[in-house]
Amino acid sequence: MPKEVCVIIVRMQFNTEDLKIRPALVLFEELGNVVAAGITTNMQMKGIRILVDEGAAQESI
Repeated sequence: MPKEVCVIIVRMQFNTEDLKIRPALVLFEELGNVVAAGITTNMQMKGIRILVDEGAAQESI
C-alpha cells in the first residue's frame, strides 16, 4: 500500500538576498523537524520526474 505523499509550500533561499515561494516534497518528518526536496519545472535538472498524469500541475522534477 503506498504511503501518503505530502507536498508543502516553503520559502527557499536562492542567494543571499532572494527568498522565493516554492513547492517541496516532504521526505521525512519527526518531532517537528522536516526534511524536504525541492520541486522544479526545470526539466534540465536531474531527479525523479513527476508527470501530470500522476497528479502534478506541470511536468516537474
